[in-house]
Amino acid sequence: MARCNLCGSGSVSLAGSDKHRFFYLCGDCALVSVPPKYWLSVDDERARYELHDNNMSNAGYVKFLSQVVDVATRVVDDVVTDNCLKTGLKVLDFGCGKEAVACQLLKDKSIDCYGYDPLYGRTLPEPVSKSGQYDIIILCEVIEHLRDIKRELTRINELLREGGVIILRTQIYESPSSFPSWWYARDLTHVNFFSEKSLSAAAGMMGKRFEKTEVSDIFLLR
Repeated sequence: MARCNLCGSGSVSLAGSDKHRFFYLCGDCALVSVPPKYWLSVDDERARYELHDNNMSNAGYVKFLSQVVDVATRVVDDVVTDNCLKTGLKVLDFGCGKEAVACQLLKDKSIDCYGYDPLYGRTLPEPVSKSGQYDIIILCEVIEHLRDIKRELTRINELLREGGVIILRTQIYESPSSFPSWWYARDLTHVNFFSEKSLSAAAGMMGKRFEKTEVSDIFLLR
């Protein structure tokens, strides 16, 4: 692997491997990534997603997303306070899945939410191409799937209005040496893995700062 998918650094070295693939660590931004030759096809990734029961009837999944929705609700209050904006405030759940459950939960709180998922782009409305459409963008268990991560984060950032906030949920690693046995790395649809350092690097590339929340795997970029 010649260069880091996130920062473009050539300071990339082998971090470890398991029986399926190799993991490479960027010495600059600390992103750990999987080379393209190990990526699943889009059809295989979609098929794996279809094994999940990610809908409103799954109480565990609803509870999982409710944590993100609670954070989003507080961020909405911050955005309204900062921008004196209530009417027209819009949230985008990027990578919402087939059922767009988080959007349903936000709409129950009278928050205008739109769902988009690259795997289901034909069945859910795509974000409009015009930039600056959304005040908040949710990436819940999404960033680890993005293949051209730098391009996708740039695209996502362009969809935000000035001062907009990204709510990001992903598991972070503490040591690259743990990858061969880490449960999160065994999911073959995951091709990017982040530490706090690499999330901070991603935030900086987007002109934002990285913030923790009270939930250990939910972060803000604003």
